[in-house]
Amino acid sequence: MIRTRSGPTRNGRLTLAAFLFLVLLHLLTGQIAAQERDFKTLLPNLAGDQKQIWTFPVRPQSWKEQETWLFVLLPAPSFALDDGVSRDLRTDPSYEGFNSVFASRPADIVLGALPFTLLAAGEISGHDGLSEFGWKSSEAAIDAFVVGTVLKAVTQRSRPHEENVYGFWEGGNSFPSGHSLVAWSLAATTARHFKERRWVAWLVYPLAGAVSFSRVTSGNHFVSDAVVGSVLGYLIGRHVVD
Repeated sequence: MIRTRSGPTRNGRLTLAAFLFLVLLHLLTGQIAAQERDFKTLLPNLAGDQKQIWTFPVRPQSWKEQETWLFVLLPAPSFALDDGVSRDLRTDPSYEGFNSVFASRPADIVLGALPFTLLAAGEISGHDGLSEFGWKSSEAAIDAFVVGTVLKAVTQRSRPHEENVYGFWEGGNSFPSGHSLVAWSLAATTARHFKERRWVAWLVYPLAGAVSFSRVTSGNHFVSDAVVGSVLGYLIGRHVVD
């Protein structure tokens, strides 16, 4: 039997992608001025973030900012897509290849581990720019996780496979999408941190959008779960950097 070469293995491609990503980060962070962020400032920063996040509706200044109206107006129409559109997307077999990349277990691991890996790499290597980016990314990811956990516990929305489109307060954990929250918080943090390099935003936001879209096509979430998670994550990331 003649064996044909099938090209690089998946692990090989992932290793190469990780290497290229680290090289890119080194080039990006090389000239970024670091701020004072460490373990001593993390908890105070998180506490301040959570206070700002949960009290923004009662602050008059909030309603003068465009980001507030983005949060209010953008998610509202998405609930109308939770019935037919969400069902069509999650039952469409043409998304199987897409889901195998963005809604896979390796993708989940990368999304969860990435900010803390960046932080560890920066601290161990003594690279101030990378360390600063790692601290911001980790802070944004933790903020997103906390917000998502609280909202899931309060809303208790059932998952799409239970076939109850507006099944809030039924003991589920569908609303909002935690993956979308974290992905967009990291994307916004990255884009704002490297705002002098505008092409970065054109890279990270489509990736975050792909993660959010995969939550619907894989059947894990309704459209509104992903949209609300994306908007909240975006606002959290901007807040952490700004």
